[in-house]
Amino acid sequence: MLLHWARLLQRTVASRDRRRALVARRNSFMRAAHARGVDRDTIARAIGLSPAHVGQALRGEFTPE
Repeated sequence: MLLHWARLLQRTVASRDRRRALVARRNSFMRAAHARGVDRDTIARAIGLSPAHVGQALRGEFTPE
């Protein structure tokens, strides 16, 4: 029983942390593209996010996904 809970906890925590790391990496790549002249709407279309979410990422703010 304890191993079950340990496995469940590891999967949820590791998954959450991994997702946060991937979102942070994605946001840094979006900021790098924007710094090289790619506009916000083009980034939004290419990634599949709304322009508002891309704007938040470009400003360095937390994005909810």
